[in-house]
Amino acid sequence: MLFNSLAFAVFLLLVFFIYWFAANKNLKNQNSFLLFASYFFYGFWDWRFLILFMSVSLFNYFIGIKIDASKTQSHSKSWLITGLVINLSVLAFFKYFDFFIEGFIDLVSLFGYDLKGTAINVILPLGISFYTFLSLSYLLDIYKKELPADKNIINVLLSLGFFPIILAGPIQRPATLLPQIRSPRVFNYDQAVDGLRQILWGLFVKIAVADNMAPLANDIFLEYVNSPGNTLLSGALYYTIQIYADFSGYSHIAIGTASLLGFRLMKNFDYPYFARDITEFWKKWHISLTSWFRDYLFLPVSFAVTWKIKKEKVLFIRTDLFIYIIASLVTWFLTGLWHGANYTFILWGLLQGLLLIIYQAQKKPRKHILKRLKISNNNHVLTLMEGLMTFMFIVLSWVVFRSDSIPMAKEYIKGIFSDTLFTGHINLPLKEITIVVVFIIIEFLQRNKNHPLQIEKINLLWIRWGIYIGLVTIIFLFGGGTHEFIYFEF
Repeated sequence: MLFNSLAFAVFLLLVFFIYWFAANKNLKNQNSFLLFASYFFYGFWDWRFLILFMSVSLFNYFIGIKIDASKTQSHSKSWLITGLVINLSVLAFFKYFDFFIEGFIDLVSLFGYDLKGTAINVILPLGISFYTFLSLSYLLDIYKKELPADKNIINVLLSLGFFPIILAGPIQRPATLLPQIRSPRVFNYDQAVDGLRQILWGLFVKIAVADNMAPLANDIFLEYVNSPGNTLLSGALYYTIQIYADFSGYSHIAIGTASLLGFRLMKNFDYPYFARDITEFWKKWHISLTSWFRDYLFLPVSFAVTWKIKKEKVLFIRTDLFIYIIASLVTWFLTGLWHGANYTFILWGLLQGLLLIIYQAQKKPRKHILKRLKISNNNHVLTLMEGLMTFMFIVLSWVVFRSDSIPMAKEYIKGIFSDTLFTGHINLPLKEITIVVVFIIIEFLQRNKNHPLQIEKINLLWIRWGIYIGLVTIIFLFGGGTHEFIYFEF
């Protein structure tokens, strides 16, 4: 049941009316119905994975109570470790078993041993990366005394399985979702209308932008060996637009759907391609994931390393920078691995970590140089040049992310910078490019808004409805078909 399908439209319509008109007077009924709807939504894909999902959620409900009820820190920690091991083991088996087996076979082959493959082609359950992180944050927050374990099983299961977020986020942590689940919800017209606007924008960028870019990018990545540099660069740009439109589109629909039901989810994308530098980019891209890794991995690793280092420099590197390097490499290695069982994801993650380390290392020298040259940090030319450079690095890193293997990524990037980059003819698809231009212009003009269709302050009704009708027309006349969302693969 894709967000961009007729089946989901019917499902959401039924959920909306039953939720507000049949269960509206009773919070318990509302939550129970939402849990039923969420499990139906997830089980619609494959009921076998629903059993796994429910089992994991129930396990975390009981482990959370055990952590909270522990009399001593050691008992609490033991229950936490039990919860972490089980959750991560489930994730590792379904997502990485074949990858680890193949990696072990490759490693052993270096020593002259030839083992036969024993991969079993484990099917990846939808959303397992996302609901595992929801579960981990629930247990960790209880252990850190930032969240009491909720004894109401409906509340906890709903916080771990709310259908708008369960397949691909945003990773709305139970600590922020549970208070909303416990609180009475009354229909708010303005919030519902804003939710519909966000759903419309999400459908536009998914169906009209991402799904039109997908075949263009796929064709070029498929034929990269025989393509000139300018075509390869076009393919990289197509994919850069596709992955952003695809995933931000999903997030907008998820947030808008939750708004229809009276919930407020966190913003997941904040116009990242307009970022000035790599640090700003990662504050704006997939915010729920990057903030999760920051809070539960980067900061704990940083604190752990800090306690062990008493010197001002380590290996001739400032201690603060050395700590940042260690924490960044660990965090981004695991961020890459989280995205999938492929060496390209790991390399992509390490590249992001390296870029962030380089940025961190040059901050003080850059500030000193600009001061000596009497150039303001807000200089428009400087801002534009840094923004373009950041975007270029992001485009190249998406090539690594999209490639099937590291050798493919290497050859693709090498091909971009070949002597054919500025020669030859490029066939620009007029329809697709026009839609992308419209998309970029709207995003740029609305970059200071919560989402691009936040246009309630436009007083003229005919202008607002003209925008809505225009987007709907583009979706139906120029949409690129119905494709799964990219992040379903992760």
